[in-house]
Amino acid sequence: MPRKEKEAAPLYAGKSYTRVIGIDVANSTIKIWTDGDKYLSYRNTIKEINDAGLVYSFKTDYQMYVYDKEVYEVGDVSAMGSGGRGKARYNSEQFKIEAIIGVTSIIDPSKRDRIRLVTGVPSALSKNGAIIEEMKKSLLGEHNIKSVKWDQVDDITFEIVEVIVVPQPLGTLYNFVYDEATKELNQKVLSQRSLVIDIGWGTLDLAVLESSRVRGTFGFEVGVSDYISDLQEEVNNRFPEASIYALNSHQLDIALLKSYIVETPFGNYDLEKLAEKHKELQAKRVYEAVMGLGLEWTKFYRIILTGGGSLQYEKYLRALFNDPRLVIQEDAVSANVKGFYLLGQF
Repeated sequence: MPRKEKEAAPLYAGKSYTRVIGIDVANSTIKIWTDGDKYLSYRNTIKEINDAGLVYSFKTDYQMYVYDKEVYEVGDVSAMGSGGRGKARYNSEQFKIEAIIGVTSIIDPSKRDRIRLVTGVPSALSKNGAIIEEMKKSLLGEHNIKSVKWDQVDDITFEIVEVIVVPQPLGTLYNFVYDEATKELNQKVLSQRSLVIDIGWGTLDLAVLESSRVRGTFGFEVGVSDYISDLQEEVNNRFPEASIYALNSHQLDIALLKSYIVETPFGNYDLEKLAEKHKELQAKRVYEAVMGLGLEWTKFYRIILTGGGSLQYEKYLRALFNDPRLVIQEDAVSANVKGFYLLGQF
């Protein structure tokens, strides 16, 4: 049953929490969800600021943070995030800073919250106890950070008293079985066998639900970043004059989400045919990875696609699976992080 009142918050290490926050520190976008359906999302880029050579700035809408005496700006797509797919990413100092800034961005500066933080890692790392414990150790405790805007500076202090780390697709699964009307988990859906396929920026993650338990998780290093990098390589080979690498992967991804006509420093280029070609190729990679697991397909009541890749490849995935049980999770991009938040309520 969900916790109805904040006063009933359970104890952790002798300290009660005042707020639950779900955070998805993904390779492409940081997503945060907390009380009152408060949701925030921005590109996962972090840039340490050194203005020694600055003459003048036209930006008046910036958001910077001072943490541990260093100044950071986030969301600037010309910068890059912590990236990577390996376990080293989740124990890096940059990952910690990305997470702490994410938490800071969604809490009330006037309050001193004690936070129960729920987040996820790729399925391939979810059983690595050493990685999980290091993540928890780096995030737990009191954090002091300064939020700097053009016309306002806030000193923010909060304490993370508990960190829960789960396989990433478990977030979508929680979101899927949660009943907004009753504020409870749908027991009928929980009892039916389902498969979640989470196509993220850097990884492909799967979770199997059976008899109200997650029986298995699987992970592959296949993600939307592969579609972008393969596309860049072919564009560079075919049209070297375009100088496509002048746009980093985040910039190209954002441009393509808006239009297939992409502007580089040397003009506008129509990338529709090549982009669709590589989306189809990546959809096939996803399909082959999933089918190669040898799962008992006839026992699933539903196959749930989630993550940004499910939207990018939807047309091709529907054709490949050709299965009426296939559903695209509503709000596929934010489904995991909302599920993390919901998980923290139970």
